Amino acid sequence: MLNVLADQYLYNLRAHIPDNINLKLYDPAEGLPPDLSDTHALLVRTVNELNPKTLSPIPPSLTFVGTASAGSDHVDIEYLEKYGITFTNAAGCNARSVAEYVVTATLLWAEARNVDLTNVTVGIIGVGHVGTQVEQILNKLGINFVSYDPPRENQESDFSSASLEEVLACNILTFHTPLSRSGDYPTHHWLDEDKLAGRPYELILNTSRGGVIDESALLKAIDDDRIGDTIIDTWEHEPQFSLNTAQKAFLKTPHIAGYSEQAKNNATKIVVHAMLNHFDIPIDQNGTGQNARMIKEDINNFDSLSEVLTKLHPIKEYETELEKIIADYPDERGKHFNKLRAQFPLRQEFAQTFLPTSYFERFPVLRKLGFSELT
Repeated sequence: MLNVLADQYLYNLRAHIPDNINLKLYDPAEGLPPDLSDTHALLVRTVNELNPKTLSPIPPSLTFVGTASAGSDHVDIEYLEKYGITFTNAAGCNARSVAEYVVTATLLWAEARNVDLTNVTVGIIGVGHVGTQVEQILNKLGINFVSYDPPRENQESDFSSASLEEVLACNILTFHTPLSRSGDYPTHHWLDEDKLAGRPYELILNTSRGGVIDESALLKAIDDDRIGDTIIDTWEHEPQFSLNTAQKAFLKTPHIAGYSEQAKNNATKIVVHAMLNHFDIPIDQNGTGQNARMIKEDINNFDSLSEVLTKLHPIKEYETELEKIIADYPDERGKHFNKLRAQFPLRQEFAQTFLPTSYFERFPVLRKLGFSELT
């Protein structure tokens, strides 16, 4: 029988795991169990790092590791490959969810700061799964953008990246890259003091990985009035995030931009299917279906687009919970940060959120954002 050890917070895991697999769950807050001697496959999330310190010795039985996350910088892939272990992540699983967060946050910022978004240009740094979704929504909203992704340009003949000068000349920057410290295009501290020198920005958003932005350089630019605002979902030194960065952020959330029910289900499905293929186990293609959210509240209860958006997206609820951690547990914020990420209720993406016709009549932008209409 196949023995699988998995993070207990992997969403909807049992719905994707065949009955003939022996599934054992662990609490990520306590780290990996000490005895992995009979484990054939290991399924994790970003909260557990896998490297020679945390996963040693590697049991001979272990041949597959999967992370139910789009990123993989928490995994030492070379270390796993050295022992012949197949590794997979869930690239693209949360692309739509993150893009919806980015645009929601930007719309809230624009209304609060009285900014006409048709008069600014957004620089998208990293145009993979998430960046492409951001492009699509901005295009529907009529917001100008510049797309920067030299590695993709090198790999795809039909993709043309903007130049570094073009993207740095934008009013708003949003980051959608992996975190890498080596190779031809390292992204660690991509936005640093040199790139920020002499350039003003109205808004900087990071929903990619903490460390892509040098937060010390970011804070200095804010203090020097070269950056108007910042929206932070992913943090340098996460989960022990900077209280100073949090204090200066226009909007701050606990690495939860991609936390929709659809994204989480996609992530689990991707890694489980990869695991089943690895062990030549048949896959049930029936799926688990999708839930929907029906909104019936009268549109007259809302005075602005921001009020509607914060009703439809829990972005401000995320911030409120993070502020509670800052106020109540500043010295233990890392532990509570991870706990919040694991336990906060998942949202429905816009396509699975159904609104009365009156919402679209009063705020046409909601249709462009992809919300569905009640019939």
